[in-house]
Amino acid sequence: MDINNEVVTVELDCDGWTEPYARDLTRRQLGELLVQLDDMGDATDTAALAPQPLNRPTPDAAYATAPCITSELGWTAYHAVGRPTGALLGREFWLRRAAVLDRIALGDEVESVFGDACEAATEAARRLLDVDQVEGITDPRGYVRQQYAHWATTK
Repeated sequence: MDINNEVVTVELDCDGWTEPYARDLTRRQLGELLVQLDDMGDATDTAALAPQPLNRPTPDAAYATAPCITSELGWTAYHAVGRPTGALLGREFWLRRAAVLDRIALGDEVESVFGDACEAATEAARRLLDVDQVEGITDPRGYVRQQYAHWATTK
């Protein structure tokens, strides 16, 4: 017997359903269904991360509910310990790191201090763009503000 034509029963049971939904499929059909669901999930993730260029909040609006800079530096340092290459650090880490560096750079710009903060903030923003797999953004720090404002309201 061809294993791809073997019939399996797939049962879905979600909260709120009165009874599970069951269906018999061949293994080949199940494989195709799983590939479609995976592609749909990827498309959803990509759409959720897609930049919205007309919706760029001001720094004050983007960081209105952000913890103090010292607290955020502590959070990012805590999560980076033992991961010098950035391995296994998720999107939240890169977003919060880029945001706190952007906030430091904004403070330097107001004070007319010309150090490395602006460069560090821009590089961190570019790292977030890489994580999000977004291209064509001309204002990486503006993208960070947009994404942080969205994240802060949905976390």
